[in-house]
Amino acid sequence: MSARINMWAFLGLVTLSLAAFVAAAMFQSSGWLSFVPPATDARPNPVPDTDAENALALYQSAFTAWSTLLLLIPSYWFYLTRGAGREWLAFWTASFIAYLLHIFVAAFLFFGGDFVWMTSSSRVSAFWPGMFLILWWALDIGIALVSRTDTWVRLQRGALHLATFVLFFGGSAITGEMMTIKLIGAVFALVTIAGLISAWRRRSA
Repeated sequence: MSARINMWAFLGLVTLSLAAFVAAAMFQSSGWLSFVPPATDARPNPVPDTDAENALALYQSAFTAWSTLLLLIPSYWFYLTRGAGREWLAFWTASFIAYLLHIFVAAFLFFGGDFVWMTSSSRVSAFWPGMFLILWWALDIGIALVSRTDTWVRLQRGALHLATFVLFFGGSAITGEMMTIKLIGAVFALVTIAGLISAWRRRSA
């Protein structure tokens, strides 16, 4: 069973990552994503920060974020219903790799490595929390691979899943630019709620 789950996690990572780049190439001229960043209180009337020449990178950044969220959905289900077992770890690791790919695409292909731009752009709603999440997520995977699960590990892992949920749900269902990512974010929330209910019922039985 674990071998099959590992295979599905790996195939999911490869398939969704490839699909993100293929879809970006197909839809870069669709106009689905705006060249104008979201308005903020400081900048209520923003001007375009990119153009058609950089549209491919814009769509690649968006779609790799989608692939990360799609991989997080089974990860959360396994975590909440079966605990931090091999099934959870397989999808947790796959979604982490997908997140790294998204960060690379956004930072170096869309923003061109411009640190000032990426930290001040309203397209990035949580830059520093996102960077901290990378370190925490990597640490948690390392712990899961080499360490036994004790109380402090369970506590930090629960806090990490809460932080990851807030970051991804907020960036998809709440502030997502397209209806598709809003729907994926809603599914993510529903699966998480269903997992919590399942876990509560199991403990109450």
